[in-house]
Amino acid sequence: MAQAKRVEYRRTIPDGLPVACGVSEGLLHRKFPFIQSGSKLAHASHRRERVERRPSDFSGLHGTHEPPPPFPSKMLSDLTKAELVQVLEILHYTMEAKTGEDVHRILQLLQEAVPCTRVIGGIAEYTPTGDFKEFSRVLNVSYSNDWLYAYCKNEYAAVDPVLLHLPTSLPTLIWKQTFAAATSPRQLEFIEEACAFGLTNGITTGKLDRKRGVATFFSFAGGDANGTVRYKDLIEYLVPHFHRVLTANTHTPLSEGTKGLSPREITVLLWMKEGKTNWEIAHIVGVSERTVRFHVESIFVKLNASSRAQAVAVALEHGLLPTD
Repeated sequence: MAQAKRVEYRRTIPDGLPVACGVSEGLLHRKFPFIQSGSKLAHASHRRERVERRPSDFSGLHGTHEPPPPFPSKMLSDLTKAELVQVLEILHYTMEAKTGEDVHRILQLLQEAVPCTRVIGGIAEYTPTGDFKEFSRVLNVSYSNDWLYAYCKNEYAAVDPVLLHLPTSLPTLIWKQTFAAATSPRQLEFIEEACAFGLTNGITTGKLDRKRGVATFFSFAGGDANGTVRYKDLIEYLVPHFHRVLTANTHTPLSEGTKGLSPREITVLLWMKEGKTNWEIAHIVGVSERTVRFHVESIFVKLNASSRAQAVAVALEHGLLPTD
């Protein structure tokens, strides 16, 4: 059985962009299964069913029907002919989107239109009081694997000022403004680390479904800050459609008869599937053996299992773990 290898990072290069070194897509997905890239999405797309639009997919902050966002006519009037063609192509595919893979491809098209170097989107779960809980799904278009690995391993979601302000500051957060208000040492550490990876400016927008306790988020980072903000109205116009598709195609284990597993529990379960002991998992994941035992016991309860083998079998049966 292959032993876990230490991952080292090179923090900066002259042009300020991160070097994708050390963390492979496979390692990133095994340790943090909620992060999906294009290849993982393509592999899984044939298993996704087409889901009809439901009224709840359009519910706003208070669970009521809300009107669509205004058409970004002012922004469109300032675009060149070539840019308008790009926008029409994006609108066309957005109206036809049915799966997370479709959203991933549209985000790729948006990256070509919006002058940015890093794009990511997904779904985050929040508590009833608006505090971040965990990621349900992340669609990585062009963020560095090394940054995502460091972000998850260091649990930066707990201090990321953009993520923390998302539920109360929708529809759009401009990073420079949000970062400027950060004061805690951990937040300042996070911002310094993000800048080392070239994530110095960007915007994040999304949509909150308070009834379900989830928010979709879409971040566009790097490149020209003014150019990214220029496309803010268009991105806000597209977000309700992305939100509808992602939330409609996110099936929680609860809907399949089992209680939901957290991303960390899924990570532990993946290593259990590989036959690792609690001690080995603790060293691989970077937590205490006691913490791993806590996660294993929680997995047993949620999956109604009495052994590690049974827990893995139940998880595979309900599609909670990859089969390849």
